[in-house]
Amino acid sequence: MLCAAYEGPPPDTVSFAMGAFDFYRDRHRTWEFDFEYKFFPNWIHSPIFEVRPVFGIMMTAQGAGYLSGGLDFDFVFDKHFVLAPGFSACFYWHGHGKNLGFPLEFRTGIEVGYQFDDYRRLGLHFYHLSNAGLGDRNPGEESLVFYYEIPVISGFPFFGSRN
Repeated sequence: MLCAAYEGPPPDTVSFAMGAFDFYRDRHRTWEFDFEYKFFPNWIHSPIFEVRPVFGIMMTAQGAGYLSGGLDFDFVFDKHFVLAPGFSACFYWHGHGKNLGFPLEFRTGIEVGYQFDDYRRLGLHFYHLSNAGLGDRNPGEESLVFYYEIPVISGFPFFGSRN
C-alpha cells in the first residue's frame, strides 16, 4: 500500500522540489527544480537527530544547475514537525543563468516541514549557494523551494509494499 503507516527504521526517501532560484534578486530570478535521494543509514544514530547523507541534482529554467552531495541533520519534534539544517558540496554550471564565479559551490540551508506517519514530508527549503571565496567573484544566491518527499518502497517510490 502506498500510504501505509511504516514500522521499523526510517526508510530512504526521494524529494521533489520546485521554487525560486535567486528569489530576492530580480535579474536572475527564475524557476528551479530539484530531485534528491536521502539515505537513512542504520549506522548513524543520535537520540536528538538523524544524520542523512543526501545526493541531488538541481536545474533552473535558464539552464543553470548542480550535482550535489552532503548531509542533512533531521530534528523531528512531536513525531511530525521537522527542522533539518544541511550542508552540501555542489558542482555548478551556469548555462544561460547566473554565473556564481566557480564550479565548486557550497550549499547551506534549512528545511521546515511536516512528516506524515508513513514518512512522507511536505515543506519549505531555504538555502544559500556560495563558492566561499574560491573564485575571483562570489555573488552567491538564495533559493526558496517547496518540497514533497516520499519513502522508497521496495526500491521504487511509488509502488510496492513494505512487507
